[in-house]
Amino acid sequence: MNSIKQSQSNDEAQFLIRTFFKQIGLGKIIHQINFKRHTPISPLMMIKWLMTTIFARKSLYRAQSDANFTTRTARNFLNDGRTNWQKLTCLLTSQVIKALRPFIDSRRRLALIIDDSLFARPYAKKTELLARVYDHDKGVYVRGYRALTLGWSDANTFLPVNFALMSSGKAENQLGPCLKNDQRTLAGQRRNQARTKMNEAAVDLVSQALQNGVPAQYVLFDSWYSSPKMFDLINQLGLDGVGMLKRSKKVYYRYRKRLYSVKTLYQRLQTEGRKSKEGATYQYSCVVES
Repeated sequence: MNSIKQSQSNDEAQFLIRTFFKQIGLGKIIHQINFKRHTPISPLMMIKWLMTTIFARKSLYRAQSDANFTTRTARNFLNDGRTNWQKLTCLLTSQVIKALRPFIDSRRRLALIIDDSLFARPYAKKTELLARVYDHDKGVYVRGYRALTLGWSDANTFLPVNFALMSSGKAENQLGPCLKNDQRTLAGQRRNQARTKMNEAAVDLVSQALQNGVPAQYVLFDSWYSSPKMFDLINQLGLDGVGMLKRSKKVYYRYRKRLYSVKTLYQRLQTEGRKSKEGATYQYSCVVES
């Protein structure tokens, strides 16, 4: 009986995946991501098999091979540096948002969300562009990468949009080798992106999302990204940046013709003696020039 239930579950998953592919037009998207593998196997077939494997909660090493190709073929497909995977995720998200748009309240604000997390590889030695990256939680340097991600939300639904695996731009922090870097290729551009500053890479991901039809009005990020330059770059893309300003003695803001740091600006506003009617803590609001 268990095998029958498993078979029925696989059939339902494959039906849902086929319906999803048809609704978002994945076949047309494939032609836009520079897929150039000379093989009779359709990329749609491999993506369908990969999604079925994921929903079955199996890894590529435990999954059963398809009748038309092996798991090694699927791994080679995913490792193809000629395929523009960033564009693929942007186009997929754009099509999903178009399908959801009729159900989203017009009063909702659409926003892109930037965040990064540590991708530790403590036992790696020769992984390409392996670097010493800073762990903000433990306050130490570890081997690995920073996984920079970009998401989309309407305050109710969250969708992944874009990603970048970040190394280090400093030669002394780079532990892994870098293969031949030709800037004319997609692989070369990704290697170059991995060694740029995190803020610049984040703006690049936002720009790619907008170019591929992902609608947004705001960009949300934490205090690590909040700098005058970041807000200016986001503003040049036609969006507004939202984030908590970090305390820094190197960054000043002009308020009423005088320069203040974030800490001194808050102290300056406190001296005005503003109080809310309810007696609660007052949330100050002022317009400054960076």
